[in-house]
Amino acid sequence: MKSKLFIKVSVFLIVALAFSFNQSQAQEKQIVRLNEHFYPIADDDSINYFYKGIIVNLTDSTSIERIFTLKNQLVRVVRNGHNQEGNFPEESTENYDSNGKLTSKKIKNRNNGFYHAAYFEEGNQIGEVLFQGEKKYEIRKPGSEKMELADENVFEPMPILNQDLWSDILMQNLKYPASSRRIRAEGTAILAMYVNEFGEHGEFELANPENVSEPLAREALQAASKYEGEVIPASNLHGNTIDAWLYIPIRFKLD
Repeated sequence: MKSKLFIKVSVFLIVALAFSFNQSQAQEKQIVRLNEHFYPIADDDSINYFYKGIIVNLTDSTSIERIFTLKNQLVRVVRNGHNQEGNFPEESTENYDSNGKLTSKKIKNRNNGFYHAAYFEEGNQIGEVLFQGEKKYEIRKPGSEKMELADENVFEPMPILNQDLWSDILMQNLKYPASSRRIRAEGTAILAMYVNEFGEHGEFELANPENVSEPLAREALQAASKYEGEVIPASNLHGNTIDAWLYIPIRFKLD
């Protein structure tokens, strides 16, 4: 009887140790270097090193990334997992100010980009946004109880290009690099431009250098450099122009 009990206990301990080992393996930390746009950069890039991301993979499909400044101030927490109720891959992003207080929380469907976001001041929710694609937003502004339709997220304003001119520029200047076409390389270059409150700006830069090949990135940047039209600065909730980044994705996809 004691022998059987010993065997059962031994088996239980082996299984428990194996589970504990698998859990520790699954929860190993990965540290990534990030630029000011929160995209990964090369390990030897010290010039564009603005943030440090610490990623913990809980399972194959679930992870948590905590992002800190170089002075170890928490600025963002990103959780990736599966939404059981809606049965879709979900991304939850929390942003924090310099005092460690929550400023926004966004839950996004990674399949289609739809999201619900809540915005805070001093710990109190001041508004929310429901995005349903194709510039379809439902917004509740501060002091209001009603959701209103809008074509932009007023809580995350971005500068605006002349869209007709921008489309013409891309049609006339953007080509698929032959070297990339031969190897059927695809990808999306995220272009970033800093625009101040007066509409003054510099050149476009590549926000995601590690996520797109060099030929595709170079082609996107050269085409974007042809734009010489006006850039309207972003405006806040009170209608005042502010400094802000403009982000534009350029996708390269073969038929």
